[in-house]
Amino acid sequence: MTDWLILAGGSGSRLGQDKAATPLDGRTLLDRARATIDSVDDTATIHVLDQAYPGGPAAAVVAGLTRCESAHVGVLAVDMPFAADALVHVWSARVKQPAADAWVPVDSSGRRQWLCAVYRSSALATAADSVDEWSGRSFASLVSQLACVDVPIDDSISLLDIDTPDDLRRARERTNNG
Repeated sequence: MTDWLILAGGSGSRLGQDKAATPLDGRTLLDRARATIDSVDDTATIHVLDQAYPGGPAAAVVAGLTRCESAHVGVLAVDMPFAADALVHVWSARVKQPAADAWVPVDSSGRRQWLCAVYRSSALATAADSVDEWSGRSFASLVSQLACVDVPIDDSISLLDIDTPDDLRRARERTNNG
């Protein structure tokens, strides 16, 4: 069993609507996130961190950790509708390279996608205890000191996150062409 935290609490101000409820190819982004996790981990326990978890992704994950009981915690932002292939690689790397604190996809430009990753629960809890208040702090400040396995993701795998109407348009074009 692995606990998974779906980050669904953002205001969607740049997008102009609630991200979790945004439809894409007949399903909401929240439904797609759940399906993504189910396709990667059939023993997943999914926790949706919605508006009841304010203060940004770092604060939400720190608060959400109290709901987790497994040795590993997966994190997926609700606005990453094509993350399944990346998470398959991350999940595999976790098994092949177990002596780490985090398994994080890295795109061809070297950018880590912290919000589409798997973390060792104990390491994440230790990092969370290092600061009294996580509200407004970046997610990278929570996890960047962890012993990470960078999981290379080739350009055929989309780590698109939907932040703006243009991002949503690109996602809709991808689903219509895919």
